[in-house]
Amino acid sequence: MSSINVEKFLTQKDITYLIKNILASEKTPLYIMNSDGKVIHGEYQKELIEKYPVELSDKIFAWVVGDCRALVVSQLLSFLIKQELEKKMLAKELLERYEEIDLFDELSTQITNSLNLNQIAQLVLERISTIIECNIGVFLLLEPQSDQLQPLFKFGDISCFQFPRKLGEGIIGEIIKRGKGEIINNLCDSLICPTNDKPINSLICVPLKNKEEVIAAIAVGSQARINYTTEDLKVLNIFAVQAALAIEKALLYEQSLNAAKSAQKQAKELQQTLDKLQQTQAQLVHSEKMSSLGQMVAGIAHEINNPVNFIKGNISYGFNYAQDLIDLISLYQENYPQPITEIEEKIEDINLNFIKQDFVQLFNSMKVGVNRIKDIVRSLGIFSHLDKAEIKPVDIHEGIDGTLLILRHRLDGNEKRKSIEIVKEYGEIPLVSCYAGQLNQVFMNIISNAIDALQEKGNLILIRTQMIENNWVNISIIDNGPGIAEDIQKKLYDPFFTTKEVGKGTGLGMAISYQIIVEKHGGVIKCLSELGKGTEFYIQIPIEPNQENLSKHSEI
Repeated sequence: MSSINVEKFLTQKDITYLIKNILASEKTPLYIMNSDGKVIHGEYQKELIEKYPVELSDKIFAWVVGDCRALVVSQLLSFLIKQELEKKMLAKELLERYEEIDLFDELSTQITNSLNLNQIAQLVLERISTIIECNIGVFLLLEPQSDQLQPLFKFGDISCFQFPRKLGEGIIGEIIKRGKGEIINNLCDSLICPTNDKPINSLICVPLKNKEEVIAAIAVGSQARINYTTEDLKVLNIFAVQAALAIEKALLYEQSLNAAKSAQKQAKELQQTLDKLQQTQAQLVHSEKMSSLGQMVAGIAHEINNPVNFIKGNISYGFNYAQDLIDLISLYQENYPQPITEIEEKIEDINLNFIKQDFVQLFNSMKVGVNRIKDIVRSLGIFSHLDKAEIKPVDIHEGIDGTLLILRHRLDGNEKRKSIEIVKEYGEIPLVSCYAGQLNQVFMNIISNAIDALQEKGNLILIRTQMIENNWVNISIIDNGPGIAEDIQKKLYDPFFTTKEVGKGTGLGMAISYQIIVEKHGGVIKCLSELGKGTEFYIQIPIEPNQENLSKHSEI
């Protein structure tokens, strides 16, 4: 009891009150003086000269003056004062423990409701600083992969400990590695610290464990010389147990969150892969169809070409033969102007003069028709381009004209709409090295879509070509149709996106067009449109595309 500050618990007033109550019925001749010599009980009696101290913890609170019986009274008073002191100390300790329990309960609720590591660390250190005297503190998290001690939250100047650092390094790292809480008082007397204006003199460090595995640690200390006790260590251990549960819960939540994010990422990647596979499959089917169509068109063109060439080759002979016969008839009529009746009747019956005039026109019409068939077959050949795997210098205008010829039947008017007018503004452009067949496929897709749009409104398609800077060619296809909404423009090149009815569109036309222009030719394809004001698609490609890009995407 020698180390107890008695005055902190018992005042002079308390002791005087206690003595008066105890001696109220005491008839022993005595009186009591306080430590200053003032009579606080009884009356001063000159004949009483024996003095006996009322003391506790080597401190005298009063003197009992009387005969030999006064000794017993002084001892009794000393004992009762000691009891009173112990009662007050116990009451104070109980109150403190109650406050600590209340604090632990409040902290437990707060940190177990939090899943944020930094917030947990801050709450724990703030509560510790209200119970344990300290002006520095740090809450450390152990990263299992690297064995690094990382500060989650700190207060005060902890620079001399140099965090982050590995487990086992430095005084705190060593304590944590040993796995048991420790107190170090007079730290700077026992440890060579790095040079610091404000060294740490006293320190308590406690590891946080989960199933005997260290997961974190709490360290608090003071720059002043404080002698931390086992009571302080016990308090810190209680905080450590609560904090370890909260940290483990937060770590599990973080792991589950990361696992969920990873699963979402993998699911997204798998979906993208699936979409890409579906797109590739559809494009392969489309390419196979185009290849088969190209072969079929080439076969049909060949079969048509043979009889057409035969007809075209014989038309000139037939025309000459017919002209000779007409000349012969004319010569005969000049020399024999009066034919017999039977011949004259036949001339009138067949209208010989009309036949002479129409016969020539008939052969001319046949010649025009044959030439038309030849043009169509030639356009089909240009469009199919079985040599599409090769890059060749081609006439862009020829490809556009061939596409328009194939689509000519769709330009004619009907009872629902007027005929569609095609306006061509071709500029002076050189031959362009490209995959001609695939470029024609792009023209076909865009012009077909323009024709579809003009079913609702408008009747004009303008096709403009021109040279632009850096030896690039620009092809614009413009219609005066209803236009395209902005939200739809953003999806135009997405595979399988279509605004057409089921069965009328695959949703691959513009996606493949984008791939052909951008990926295969290193070019640009853009849509400019406003509702009610028509649509423009412009294509820009270099005259000589990047060979590396072309070789990388040699097939759709």
